[in-house]
Amino acid sequence: MRRYLALLACSLLLAGSPALAAAPRLVADGSDIAQWKALASDQVRASLRRDSSDASLCLDYDFAGVSGYAVMRRALPLDWPRRFELVGTIKGSGATNDLQMKFVDASGDNVWWINRPNTALPARLTPMKIRERHVSFAWGPSEDKALRRTEALELVISAGREGGKGSLCLSSLTLVERAPDPSPWPEARQRRVDAQTQDFDFQHAREFMGLALQWPAGLRGLDYDLLASDDGRQWRNLRAVRGSDGGLDTVFLPESEARWLRVRQLRGTPATGSLKLTLQDWPDRNAMLKAAAATLPRGQLPRALLNEQNYWTLVGVDGGAAQAGLVSEDGAIELHRSGASIEPSLRLADGTSITWADVKLGQSLADGYLPMPRVHWRHPAIELVIEAAADGTRDASALMARYTLRNPGKQALSLTFTLALRPWQVNPPQQFLSTQGGVSKVEQVAWRNGQLMLNGKAVLASNARPQAVTALPFDGGLSLASLQSAPTLNQLTDPQALASAALQYRITLAPGASRTIAWSAPSSSTQRIDQRFEAAAAHWRERLNRVQLQVPPAAQPIVDSLRSALAQILMSRQGPALQPGTRSYARSWVRDGAMMVAGLLRLGEQDAAREFVDWYGGQVFASGKVPCCVDQRGADPVVENDSHGQYLYAVAEVWRHTRDYAWLARHWPRVQQVADWIEQQRQSERTATNSTPARAHLFGLMPPSISHEGYSDKPAYALWDDFWTLRGLKDAVQIAERLNKPELPAWQGRRDEFQRELMAAIQASARVHKLDHIVGAADRGDFDPTSTTMALNPAQAQDQLPPGLLEKTFERYWQESLARAQGRRAWKDYTPYELRTVGAFVRLGQPERAHAMLDFFFKDQRPQGWNQWAEVVLPDYREPRFLGDMPHAWVSSDYIRSALDLFAYEREPQAALVIAAGLQRAWLDAGDVEVRGLSTPYGLLDYRIQRTAGGWALNLPARTARLHELHGGIRLAWPGDGPLPRALHQGRELPWQGRQVLLPRAPADVQLIKQD
Repeated sequence: MRRYLALLACSLLLAGSPALAAAPRLVADGSDIAQWKALASDQVRASLRRDSSDASLCLDYDFAGVSGYAVMRRALPLDWPRRFELVGTIKGSGATNDLQMKFVDASGDNVWWINRPNTALPARLTPMKIRERHVSFAWGPSEDKALRRTEALELVISAGREGGKGSLCLSSLTLVERAPDPSPWPEARQRRVDAQTQDFDFQHAREFMGLALQWPAGLRGLDYDLLASDDGRQWRNLRAVRGSDGGLDTVFLPESEARWLRVRQLRGTPATGSLKLTLQDWPDRNAMLKAAAATLPRGQLPRALLNEQNYWTLVGVDGGAAQAGLVSEDGAIELHRSGASIEPSLRLADGTSITWADVKLGQSLADGYLPMPRVHWRHPAIELVIEAAADGTRDASALMARYTLRNPGKQALSLTFTLALRPWQVNPPQQFLSTQGGVSKVEQVAWRNGQLMLNGKAVLASNARPQAVTALPFDGGLSLASLQSAPTLNQLTDPQALASAALQYRITLAPGASRTIAWSAPSSSTQRIDQRFEAAAAHWRERLNRVQLQVPPAAQPIVDSLRSALAQILMSRQGPALQPGTRSYARSWVRDGAMMVAGLLRLGEQDAAREFVDWYGGQVFASGKVPCCVDQRGADPVVENDSHGQYLYAVAEVWRHTRDYAWLARHWPRVQQVADWIEQQRQSERTATNSTPARAHLFGLMPPSISHEGYSDKPAYALWDDFWTLRGLKDAVQIAERLNKPELPAWQGRRDEFQRELMAAIQASARVHKLDHIVGAADRGDFDPTSTTMALNPAQAQDQLPPGLLEKTFERYWQESLARAQGRRAWKDYTPYELRTVGAFVRLGQPERAHAMLDFFFKDQRPQGWNQWAEVVLPDYREPRFLGDMPHAWVSSDYIRSALDLFAYEREPQAALVIAAGLQRAWLDAGDVEVRGLSTPYGLLDYRIQRTAGGWALNLPARTARLHELHGGIRLAWPGDGPLPRALHQGRELPWQGRQVLLPRAPADVQLIKQD
């Protein structure tokens, strides 16, 4: 049966009637269609009609295969009371989509909303009720987030999981002002009805989200019912609790309201002592679990439920993001996105329990860089190594785990090793974008034919038969001891969908002996699991070493993290769609994708780059507007004016590295559309208004947008957009030139004009805001050097930027970064997108600063052994906050591009390659440095710098295929600030220009003779 009320399905219906502070007021209805208008995003169709059968007003919509939204909007000047209810009637038809109600202020910039994802509308007009706590501030620049006065109402259908077409109908909407609650609330009056029944009178109707019951000590095996009443005579059932193990019971009862509560015991010793019941305001099940976790010994539940930040990493196959698992730093493994976790624990023969909280923890990767994570438990009595890997195809992959137990002692050791399936993710509760972290539904568990079943599907098979398999519903308790002593599992259904199961292995280990337990999920062969692990390792070794970098040991972490970063990008993509992550960011942005494409191509991943550009090109709107992002719903219409240049850059970058003319020609029609769209947007800001002195710093820039994450409160004239636009115009010209298109002269004019006006705007912005550096946004005058790096690469506009402003920009960034690293500057958080600045310092001829920044960033790889960064880094390692995805594949691409710049980068205006600009002199003194197979726009690059008795020998083989295009040649940049070596080629001395020397055309051998 369809959910009969959209907002009830989203837990918005409330019981009871409020005390009123004023007469109800009708604020909107469907009687006058003229008061409303229909709006829609790109390529979405929307219209209004009256439904005469029930006098409702209907918004008919059709998403036509794209993402986006349809809106019915009307003016609604309204002063909001502090406490209120909105009471209305709605209906609808169509697929499951996101239902939103928005309240917009007079500026149009500040929005409050109720957002209910994946809602099925009722087929008939049905009451709904909304209270003030359901309304939240959505976005806008206002510092006052309270809902006080708004001017417009919007009812919105936003494309959800299904999209399609349908209708949303409103009959009426009434505002009811509520009287304030008592302050403070009076104590509940407790009364025993009989030996099995106790009542609690709260003296006023109260809203609550759950309750906590503290049973007297010693009670076990309790069955009881919870009932509620508004008058103390008529009772309704709230919840049946079965098999409670006593102690503290936490009961989630969302959107409840009552004056009286009753606890009626059905089984177990009657509670003769005091039963304590407290109402709770838990916003969700995660909050309820945290309350339960606080009562258990540390280690029984994950640290994430103890309000400690936990860290995790990804395990999966190339292109199989939807099936990828997560591994926590403590050794838990999440089976798939939003899936349950498998947690290890041990119990020694003397009853000692060993969990993650009782051991010394460590983390590593196979070979130091393969995406096959390991967690190490070290305890005086036992050592455990947890390993995870994945194999299979992008459409049908499997997760594997091995647990190797070793007895480090001198006596035989008997123990029980437990693998517990638990109803929560590794992805912690504070993760909320796209995928809500924390709780995972476990409605049914079963053990059949040596396989663990979850919600009716076989999910896990072990290579060894456990001696016991047990399970508990949520009401039976959450402790490991309760689970291990629970009844044998055949099949168990939990009404709360929070069941746990345990596979228990009894093991005896001789001194120094080891035993390995393994599993595969979904269930598949576990007899060859060691061979499967080795095959997975062999695959990744080949895939991650197409470009080979040989460095001394001190530099190896840079190379290992580079190879791991490539794996992180490949595992995070879903088929051809490059994604920043698999949980919070399980969708594809063109900005992230374009920068990943650049890194992939340099590392020889032409197919992955080409697949993405082919796929994303098919998402471009008919107008030529490039969507900012795409997911299963389709192309997103949100205006982000960096997107168009990023798409053109990705197309051109694939061509530069592959020289596939036929492929480029296939993309030409779309390139034309996108280039023309950019021109429309550019011309919209070349107005008389923007020609005035007060707005001259905005003239000719791209229109304001929210592409830059720092400007989500209100669209801004972000130079980030303009640097990407300049890159896109340059690439449009290159594409037209290579394909010999007649548009070339006009497009060259557009490129040159935009570049002039952009540079003028940069200088004007500095004057208007009285700054000595390049601004982040021309209208805001903020400081954003991470965005400014785009001007150097990929825009390749370093030579056109005002030199004084450029120098001051990165000088200020350096001084502030130094203060942060030395603890002289407090910081709340930062994002490792800043890794882009490493490449910027290399290109600015400041490699020592590049390495100082790398040292700082490497300290924030969490945990250290997994070669990764989250999107957000906090100074307090254990502060629980949203971190984005971990690893974050866009950050991985920033690292790849900067790390490769250490070895070689392109100077496009001079058609030159600069090699070794980011090497450290200590590397060259400690050992040889070699690069093999690095892809450049001029072909593959190889070079080797080898130590000799008198200095070094540079070998430059003739691998670079398109030498005739390298008009500026290959230049060697010498590291450090000490004396330059003499550079000799065939007995002829090569002149240094600053700290660079132009090398002879390959093949060439150059002697570098020490002079210090």
